[in-house]
Amino acid sequence: MSARFFRAAALIGATLLAVPGAHATQALPSFEAVRASYVSSEARLLDRAGAPLAERRVHFDGRQLEWVRLDTLAPAMKEALLEAEDRRFYQHEGIDWRAFAAAAVQNLWFEHARGASTLTMQLAGLLDPSLRSRGGRRSLEQKWDQALAAQTLEAQWTKPQILEAYLNLAPFRGELRGINAASWALIGKGPGDLGRAGAAVLAALLRAPNAKADKVAWRACELVARIGSPAACDQVREISRQLDPVRLAPRWNEAPHLAARLLRQPGEVLTTTLSRVWQQRMSDALAAAAPARAGVIVLDNATGAVLADVGGLSAQHADAVTQAYPAGPMLWPLLAALALDGPGVSAATLFDRGAAVSPRWISLRAAMQPGAGLPMAAVMAQIPAESLAHARAQLTGGDPPSEAGPVALDLPRLAALARMLAVDGLWRAPFWRSAAAVPPVAVVSPAAAFIASDLFPVVHAAAVTPARAAWAVGSNATVSVAVWMETGSAALLEVRAWLAQQLARDGQWPPERVVPAGVIRRMVHFAPAVEAPREEWFVKGTAIALSVPPPLRATIVAPLARAIVDARDLSPDGRVMLRASIQDPRLRWRVDGQPVGVGPAVGWAPRAGLRRVELLDDTGTVLDTVDFAVRSAAAR
Repeated sequence: MSARFFRAAALIGATLLAVPGAHATQALPSFEAVRASYVSSEARLLDRAGAPLAERRVHFDGRQLEWVRLDTLAPAMKEALLEAEDRRFYQHEGIDWRAFAAAAVQNLWFEHARGASTLTMQLAGLLDPSLRSRGGRRSLEQKWDQALAAQTLEAQWTKPQILEAYLNLAPFRGELRGINAASWALIGKGPGDLGRAGAAVLAALLRAPNAKADKVAWRACELVARIGSPAACDQVREISRQLDPVRLAPRWNEAPHLAARLLRQPGEVLTTTLSRVWQQRMSDALAAAAPARAGVIVLDNATGAVLADVGGLSAQHADAVTQAYPAGPMLWPLLAALALDGPGVSAATLFDRGAAVSPRWISLRAAMQPGAGLPMAAVMAQIPAESLAHARAQLTGGDPPSEAGPVALDLPRLAALARMLAVDGLWRAPFWRSAAAVPPVAVVSPAAAFIASDLFPVVHAAAVTPARAAWAVGSNATVSVAVWMETGSAALLEVRAWLAQQLARDGQWPPERVVPAGVIRRMVHFAPAVEAPREEWFVKGTAIALSVPPPLRATIVAPLARAIVDARDLSPDGRVMLRASIQDPRLRWRVDGQPVGVGPAVGWAPRAGLRRVELLDDTGTVLDTVDFAVRSAAAR
């Protein structure tokens, strides 16, 4: 070095020493404190085995990924960093006096300014806000404080710690901070997989993060030439052309809708009950079906844990898993099970479809088939009110039964309902994290659950609004699956076929059912012979050999007991109307022991005096009796 060179360096050093307050730097944190305080702007979901499922940005002041250890960094990145920013990093103790002197000379005698900050000095500026430049180059005071801070860092930190912290805290392009975010966003790979071209581009950005792409390419090409890889310049130019706009896409995006529901805190990593195998399988199967929109949920039969949660074919689609629809026919298996748990109801019990339908009587099993024409109100009338309220509370998450109206179900609760009836009669609320599991609740007996499930197809499907969509639910030996698809006018057929195919891939199909204790199988006949004799499942103690219509239950609603009928108030034909509480042609009427008509309502020509009206069934059994009086017109 020339004497002039070192005289210039001494002049600059003396100038810095004369700056007032040059030693007023903040206490620098330890490496451990810096690393502990570092938080990613993203949050992640993991499956039950720890495999990544989804990543979601939850913090919007800067963009940084998880901290990267120096020993996981590609050698090419460390090589490019030191060549570009601090060649004598391992020789100096925070200040590179040779570079400092060279910069001083250039800044004194030449137009273009040159910096001399070492990586340690740059890190000090990142750690201490007072050392950061304010709208331009640092002041002399800041420069000197930065140099002192660098020496302090060198005394307290190791060289690898300085490199590691710098690479994780340095700003790159746009809002990117840290080598991890920069590498994924700008190069498309992790920092451990960087080659010389990608590393050179990232190193070139450190000096001017938001420089124009051609300027970045020029600097990076110079850099690869200096480190002996000039042929990498073509790749450098290609990478540089794609620097803008800056986009950091999620590295894992297999459960974006679930991530949107669960992830809230920057840097959090949540382990779920999901299985990556099931999640990928369901996503791929939905994509292959190519519906307009779709969603699917898979539950583990043994625990009720969610194994797969696909809210849509795209992260941009509305979450189909959480969308609730009126349960409608999907609730019929539960209603059948509740009725079977009640007194006097079996799968062979006959229900009345009304006199206008032939055959009028239909068994519970036949009534559960599509188009059977039995209003579910007839089945619900056989369910104790407290049982119905208890079941509703589980399905709706504990809403009080006073909040009546149609029950709406989303896919998780629909799958949980299917699991309950297919397995053990216990309601297990779906859960996505093991810590959220709650104890099961008994809703129906295992026997009633078994028989009710047997009344329906293995895959139970129904159309939903809009008319071009349908949903289906079913279980095999290991899982219960609920799916919703919007595919067009054939949605009902397509969703049923899709689900049957998925369930059949997982073991024996149809699944072999284990008959629970308390269930027996007996031959049953019907009188009248509205259905062929068959073997039927019964809860033990309710088996019947002959199923007949239930006895009529009706009362007289007109005339009222102890009423006085005035002949002048009668209808134009001079008759008193006798009316029953139900519409049934088997009803019979008697007045004072004499037959006067059949059916739910008849007209009777009155005679003055006290009269007794009797309502009978078709076997002659008296169902109700009313005494009333008829007053003639002359009596007034």
